[in-house]
Amino acid sequence: NSFYWVIKHFDSETLDHIRGHFDKESGIVFLQRFLRLQDEAVQLQADGIPAEGERGQRFAKDYWALIMEFTGGDIDMLSKLIQMGQSDELGQEWTRKQAKANAFIEPALGAYFLNEGINPFQEAIT
Repeated sequence: NSFYWVIKHFDSETLDHIRGHFDKESGIVFLQRFLRLQDEAVQLQADGIPAEGERGQRFAKDYWALIMEFTGGDIDMLSKLIQMGQSDELGQEWTRKQAKANAFIEPALGAYFLNEGINPFQEAIT
């Protein structure tokens, strides 16, 4: 299933982090939420929803909350997630879908960070 497919691409430090924050059930629920948000981003982009608009900003808030839940505010873990998301190791289908999602996610998060005064790489947010 998708959970194990994604997990197999994590390094040992990331796997240790996951084990410390999630059990099997909560990890699956978390991944399902992530995949749902990824699908939502693709749909919002396809529908031409403005990333900086109300709906786009609600999405960005939910997406950022999910990232903060996963990383626990650890900037190093955030950097690892970004690197993994940009890797070609996950396969062409994943890379293609993530690129479509990122076309909405990146400007939505950029506007969200600006509106909320957040600099995700300067300080941990807890």
